[in-house]
Amino acid sequence: MSVIKRTIGVVLAAGLALSLGACSQEAKDTGPDYADDEAMSVIGQGLSKRFAIVDGDETGAAVVKKGVQAEIDTDSPLKDRQFEDSKLHENVISYINVLDESMDVLDNYQYQSVEYNEKWGEVYDKRTQILKTFVDKYGLKLEGKDQETLDELVANGASAAKERHEKETINKLISSARFEKKDEGYGNFTYTAVIENTSDLAFENVGIVLGLYDADGVKQETYASVNTWAPGEKVKFEAYSDCDATEIKPTVQYYDVAD
Repeated sequence: MSVIKRTIGVVLAAGLALSLGACSQEAKDTGPDYADDEAMSVIGQGLSKRFAIVDGDETGAAVVKKGVQAEIDTDSPLKDRQFEDSKLHENVISYINVLDESMDVLDNYQYQSVEYNEKWGEVYDKRTQILKTFVDKYGLKLEGKDQETLDELVANGASAAKERHEKETINKLISSARFEKKDEGYGNFTYTAVIENTSDLAFENVGIVLGLYDADGVKQETYASVNTWAPGEKVKFEAYSDCDATEIKPTVQYYDVAD
């Protein structure tokens, strides 16, 4: 091989190596197009669009639906984006799903009916709890009056989260209780359970329903209550019935939480 051919070959090989190296470095520098640093900006834009629609002079189901749809249209592209923070991704997807649930409520229930208000309240609480997470953990912020509205939503989210914690706590305490049956004679029975409040919440005016199922699966109900139930305190729930139950299912009927 001549000196000229060898020289050309070396130059070409070096050029190819540099080209491949540059491509590799470019791919390394670019990396995945994560949406983490854009997500709160997108969520904020969706909120502002919704606020602009629902805070106008017009009211009614059509206006609310238009506002929800504006937020869905703005946020939905985030579904197909990659996130470096998996928890942020989970919260974003959950938020978009709640927006879809809001639209389902608008489509399936008469606006401002009892059923509508109940279902709308549920999705509203879920939505505001996620917004509180966006504000607290990911720095979601808006401007002017939009920020004031967001502050109100976040306040509801805090209240809803507190109520959910209280409800989950007392339901867990009651559902795990084991009621003992005592035959009092003459077809009467006493149902008793001593339950310890292992939580840090002080409950008051606690009422529970005992579902009593006899050998034929027929259900009767009886009731038990206590006035106060402090953290760490054991209380006795006691109820009476003429049902000879083979299965007992306790559920919470009402309660208060002491300040």
